[in-house]
Amino acid sequence: MLVICEDCAKKYNIDENKIKGDSARFPCQECGHIIIVHKPDPSTSPAKPKEKTTDASSKISGEQSASSTESASTKSAQAAPAGKGLPISVYLFITLIAGFLLISGMFAYLYLQYIPGIINHQVELRTQAIAKSFAGVIQKPLLVRNYLEVNKEAQRTSTLPGVAYAAVVNERGIVIAGFFSDLDRFDKDFAVKVKRHGFPKSVVQANSLTAGVKEKGARIMVGGQPIFDQAVALPNGQGEVHVGVYVTDIEKTIRDIMLSPLTMYLIGGVLLIGFIVFFFLSRAISKPTKELTEVANRISLGEMDLTITPKGPREMRELAIAFERMRFSVKAAMDRLKR
Repeated sequence: MLVICEDCAKKYNIDENKIKGDSARFPCQECGHIIIVHKPDPSTSPAKPKEKTTDASSKISGEQSASSTESASTKSAQAAPAGKGLPISVYLFITLIAGFLLISGMFAYLYLQYIPGIINHQVELRTQAIAKSFAGVIQKPLLVRNYLEVNKEAQRTSTLPGVAYAAVVNERGIVIAGFFSDLDRFDKDFAVKVKRHGFPKSVVQANSLTAGVKEKGARIMVGGQPIFDQAVALPNGQGEVHVGVYVTDIEKTIRDIMLSPLTMYLIGGVLLIGFIVFFFLSRAISKPTKELTEVANRISLGEMDLTITPKGPREMRELAIAFERMRFSVKAAMDRLKR
């Protein structure tokens, strides 16, 4: 009897009389596959004269069944639904957006955590410098009690950019000189009070110096306006000077820096670079994947002579090489079966 290996199609002539029992097993000498041979039943075996007809009919039926199987597999392959899930480009885009938001959040946190503090510190240093300069200029006029010169210096200091007021308090706590740069920036009631009664003593008392303290800075509210007040003691116990700057100007400076064209350019540049990287990365992965999928579908429909060319990143090339190796093996097996 003729036995054919199911894996490599190698043919063997087996003497059925040597089979002990109902079946026998032996390994294929070509591929090592275990072949199981069943001993035919004499009562159901066909007559010898009809052997050729039976073989021919079996071949015809086998070809018909093979063709029907092939057509069924072709139909199933054609009717197979597309794979579910999101494409690679969507995952890459989500990763890009998540990375951009994460990096932007970190920069924004660091920016808000340190930049306002740095700006406030610089403003405090500037206020100290103005107050100390003001105190040094009025020392000599105070010694000779030239209050007219003291008032001139206080008025000049109050007109400096960002300065809200400048005031001088003598050793008895009396305001001997005090000027506001712009009363329109304060509450109307407060402005009317200043015009009627002069510089309010409550302003300098909100950040007055204690004994032994030479200078002190503090945020206070003056006429509904947040002010950073810097007090500096005059030498020889002559009193103290106060210089106030607008906190709103400091906050406006911080906002201007955060929303400056340079910041917008940096954000736009990061976004542009991210989209360029996304485009090339998506193209490098998606295009070879689509081409490989298309070739695999065509092979499944019977186009075994196609050649798969490795493209894209290393992993995609290795996958294409594996597909090409599989195609070659399947084609070789089909060629052996046709023989």
